[in-house]
Amino acid sequence: MPSSRTVPSVVVAGALTAVLWVVTGRVGDWLSGASDVLPGALVRAVLPHPTGVAGGGPVSGSTLLAAALAGALVAAGTHLALRRLPAGTGRWATFLAVWFAVVAASALAATASWFSGVTLPWRADTVTELVATALGGWWGFVEGPLVALAVAVTRALTDRRDDPAGTRHTRAPATVRAWPAALAAGTTTGVLWAAAGVGRTLLPGAADAQSPWGVARDVVLLPSARLAVDVDALLADPVHLALPLGVGLVVAVLTALAARRLPPVEGTGALVLAVWLACSAGAALAAAVPVVVSTVQAGGVLPDAGRALPVLEAGLAWGLVCGVVVAPFAALVHRAAGTRPDVAPEPAEDPWPAPVRRPEGQDAHDTAPASADAPETEAAAGPAEPDAAPQDVRARDEVGASA
Repeated sequence: MPSSRTVPSVVVAGALTAVLWVVTGRVGDWLSGASDVLPGALVRAVLPHPTGVAGGGPVSGSTLLAAALAGALVAAGTHLALRRLPAGTGRWATFLAVWFAVVAASALAATASWFSGVTLPWRADTVTELVATALGGWWGFVEGPLVALAVAVTRALTDRRDDPAGTRHTRAPATVRAWPAALAAGTTTGVLWAAAGVGRTLLPGAADAQSPWGVARDVVLLPSARLAVDVDALLADPVHLALPLGVGLVVAVLTALAARRLPPVEGTGALVLAVWLACSAGAALAAAVPVVVSTVQAGGVLPDAGRALPVLEAGLAWGLVCGVVVAPFAALVHRAAGTRPDVAPEPAEDPWPAPVRRPEGQDAHDTAPASADAPETEAAAGPAEPDAAPQDVRARDEVGASA
């Protein structure tokens, strides 16, 4: 269950996702109907529909259920990222982790909404639609930064670091080196990208591109990652040769940002989701590079949205599959990297001191320290006591004589 420290962020993430699911769907339907004002491909790229297809109908019960499911999934992902994370640490990791939670929730909620309208028996094109919907998530990739920013602001406003008890959520945790995890994530992603490109070149094509084998091939072996085996052909196409380095660099930079102030054990959940998002973002950007280069070489400025969006979605899908391997591996490397020797942890605030118990029967005056002028006081009071007795005797004698 979410603790009192994470409840505000979890509630904000879930509620905002559910609201955006309904609002963006309605706005997307309205903009898609105004096709004479804005192109449909541009609307789908900038303000995508949550289910991937603009229906134009009224808000139904299935829409509300899908929105509630997406909000619940994002809330669960936010709780997973924040449940053991100390206050004031892992801001970048939290941002990227919540972003990925929105991407995953978008894909899963859209798949559940798609299932509600499917009838048995299934055909080959049904499997194709299932895979494409389950590995979609473009709505979450566009709307995820809004939810992640809202969570970051909520966490900054609700986290307290002035707890006098010095609990584990307020103590400065030990951080580890960020570069081993970044190097591991970037290298692994680049190697997988190159292996997918070589496999795309060597493996024979499927007889039917819409068959389940063809869909699986297009998902695992990204079409834009094609790498020639011949050295001359490979050197003649430097763009595809540089793509493994580019995608590895993007993933390494995002992983370094996520891991630079992250504790080794408490930040494992946030780091896994953050690296997963890094793989998806790096693959999507790298997939769009060949399209942009070909457009520029043809004399254009930017590629058409209808041409670039399917490539971006294919790259995002490949990143979702790649992250299953890269994200846990980067988290293991991060935990084994060791504490940073050049950064000393901040001293924890001591708790309030407990009151001192005095033994029974001991006077408070006895426990107090003697002052510096105590001997002088005693010396001054000492001679006064012997003079008191003669005075009393003379007083008694004078009273007896008068009687």
